[in-house]
Amino acid sequence: MAIGAGIGASLGVATESVFGTGVTVTRFYEFNSENLQFRKNTAEGMGLRAGGQLPRSQRRVLTTKDAGGDLDLDLPTRGLGLLLSYAMGTTPSATTVSSGVYSYTFTLGDTYGRSFTTQVGVPQYGGTVTPKTLAGCKVNNFELSVANGEIAKGKFGIDAQSLTTATALATVSYPATGSVFNFAQGAITLNGSAVANIKDFSVTVDNAIKNDRYNLGALGLKSEQNISGFRKVSGKITAEFTDTTLLAAFLADTTASLALTFTGDVISSTYKDTLSITLPACKFDADTPNVSGPGVVDLSMTFTVYDDGTNQPMTIVYQTSEAAL
Repeated sequence: MAIGAGIGASLGVATESVFGTGVTVTRFYEFNSENLQFRKNTAEGMGLRAGGQLPRSQRRVLTTKDAGGDLDLDLPTRGLGLLLSYAMGTTPSATTVSSGVYSYTFTLGDTYGRSFTTQVGVPQYGGTVTPKTLAGCKVNNFELSVANGEIAKGKFGIDAQSLTTATALATVSYPATGSVFNFAQGAITLNGSAVANIKDFSVTVDNAIKNDRYNLGALGLKSEQNISGFRKVSGKITAEFTDTTLLAAFLADTTASLALTFTGDVISSTYKDTLSITLPACKFDADTPNVSGPGVVDLSMTFTVYDDGTNQPMTIVYQTSEAAL
């Protein structure tokens, strides 16, 4: 029995061998919230009938179904690599940095053939936990962000083939050690030079997956989602107006590189938990700075990430003590 409230909830994932065939989840995350929902499409036949004043229940049918929603969590120093592999579409092997220290490099790849199962344990008032299990999951979109003075956050939009409450609740276990990446650990470079006037940062990736592949013979279930368009990578930053570097890039529409790095706790010797996001080709959009009163002036900048033909458009490097994703 669990505590009969959200405090007793659990969230786990595991990689599927066959799309849509659920597996027992084995990697568990501390999370902030989720809104994973069963989604059904129904149709009702009109069926005009003498004496009938309401549609008949027998003529309502379930035609297609799926599931999905968002997962919100603090970015952990342990276990994050598996979620990044689902989101980015690459499954890198560990590079040994030192004894007990491993690095993983994620670039944008094909998400096809990379489905996973998600299970949320939802406590009832009395403490009984109802498992909500989604199979055939893909990350439709995701956002990595850090607000001023806050813990770094991850928001992962999930699209799934199915949802059931009949699968048994998996045994929950969490990493014995680890913390979360946060604002104090962050540093940003612009065109390779450190900048000290950035107050917050977010980057959002739309994986452009086709999630409506419904075909006859599949009992209303969708086929595996695949990329069906250009991915969109964009973001936002807020900067103190201490110089005109960002303003000049906006006015001239020049291409600039952005890189955010979190340097966390010591893993071994001098090696630390690290998470870095590199975006080599950004174009900025913003409002020209305005004086709206007696206070200081900030720049609210949005940016779009492009492919410069040379570098990977987006690279995430994750350094941790885990030898496997």
